Amino acid sequence: MTASEILSALGWPHVALIFALVFIFVFNRPLREFIGRIKSVGKDGLSTETAPTLQNEDVRQKAVDELMRLGDSPLMLEAEKLIRIDIEERGLNAESDSCKVLIRHLAATQIALDFEQIYNLIFGSQIFLLKKLNEVVGQGLEEEQIEKHYHAVQEIYPDSFGDWSFEQYLQFMFSRNLLTKQDGKIHITVKGVEFLVWMVKTGHSESRGL
Repeated sequence: MTASEILSALGWPHVALIFALVFIFVFNRPLREFIGRIKSVGKDGLSTETAPTLQNEDVRQKAVDELMRLGDSPLMLEAEKLIRIDIEERGLNAESDSCKVLIRHLAATQIALDFEQIYNLIFGSQIFLLKKLNEVVGQGLEEEQIEKHYHAVQEIYPDSFGDWSFEQYLQFMFSRNLLTKQDGKIHITVKGVEFLVWMVKTGHSESRGL
């Protein structure tokens, strides 16, 4: 039996009832939301409030935007990239708004913990050296200039650095990616600059001794 024959057999009252039930089933949620937004009924028709879903979407997007403005430093972007790669290698989706926010916060937390650890181990004279190199970002200092700095520190603290070599003094900063060497000069890295900024923002003292 064809659809038209079925409709003829049922009769239009039954068909109308079926269509009404289907309509209510399909549009149940939109209808409930629309009815819930009705403020008044007058001669000019219905007056409704702004759709809550649209308002929630605006609030949600604003929250996402604020959280994502934590800072787009190269160090932060690199940390986020590594986290995102790890997530995607596990077959997970890293593109949702929630995931992007969580990735950013995880990256910020990892960087903060790394900086705290560095601060607990670094010498005050090494922080001083980082600041001097920060004053000549992009130019760097000759290795001889930095070696003079080390010998001055060695003279002030002979008991601590008497047996240390110049290379040993710089090793920690190279291993933590605070310094890099290019064209015979030593430069502060992006991470080194961010570490100094972090110290200022968090109120960490430069007076570390040694």
